[in-house]
Amino acid sequence: MRTGAVFVLVLSLVGVSPLAPRADGAQRTEPRVTLFGDSVAGSIAYVPEARAILQDGVDMRFELAPCRRVAAIGCPYMGTRPPSALTVVQASTPASLGDIVVVDVGYNEDAVNYGTDMASLVQALISRGVGHVVWVTLRQKTDNYAKIDAIVESQAKRWPQVQIADWDAASQGRDWFNDDGLHLNAAGAVGLATLLRPYVLVACGSACAPAAPTAPRNIRRPTLRGTPVVGHVLTCRPGEWRGAGPIVLSYRWLRGTRVLAGQVASSRRLGDADRGRLVACRVWAGNAGGAASATSAALRVRGH
Repeated sequence: MRTGAVFVLVLSLVGVSPLAPRADGAQRTEPRVTLFGDSVAGSIAYVPEARAILQDGVDMRFELAPCRRVAAIGCPYMGTRPPSALTVVQASTPASLGDIVVVDVGYNEDAVNYGTDMASLVQALISRGVGHVVWVTLRQKTDNYAKIDAIVESQAKRWPQVQIADWDAASQGRDWFNDDGLHLNAAGAVGLATLLRPYVLVACGSACAPAAPTAPRNIRRPTLRGTPVVGHVLTCRPGEWRGAGPIVLSYRWLRGTRVLAGQVASSRRLGDADRGRLVACRVWAGNAGGAASATSAALRVRGH
């Protein structure tokens, strides 16, 4: 997507973050994480608070460029066309990519080819030893973007290494956008970074050593609201969390002890597969310092 000339200048300064020495002269040892983005995610480049959220305890490599695409050369912008995320990956060593890669690319794509291109990129990442791929959904301002999100949801099930960060859901009702409803203002950049942070921390586990603040702490566990009957809707109330803000919440649903793939909304309509089973919700809470989870008491689902 197109933005102003100043934005492109900033991106040129933060395109790649090599393993740089720390201020005390020692080599950095934090886990390497690579973020691919077009001009929507690119807002993180010029909002220091957003970068700080992602970089705490992590060696971030920012690969952000207007008009970037997943597997095809980017659209023309300011006389250049950026290489695709796939091209950058193919030219990268496993060490320069790291074990965790975040992909927020798609606003310059056609849904017709997106599934094939996504598969090519994920396979290239896995072949280079990447163990965790966080794929970010698009804000569904067009039918094309909605189709791309449906493709992401379907394709992600093919690989256990892929998790979906639902930006479309997280951004609903937020005053985070410029006039086009897609590109982010400073608050939106912080919102996107805050959404991504828990996924990064969960992926790298104890290898990440954030400084401060500490991760959220659950004070009152989540609860289920609604009638546990097939065909009815249950809503997950997140309970109470304490910790330094902003705190972002995400939701998972369990049937028995199994987390249901793709069920990430705060409400869920019960189906026939739930009949006679115990259903619960799990809430993940994340801030700049970490992520923590809490699970509701389970309810047994009855028939009609």
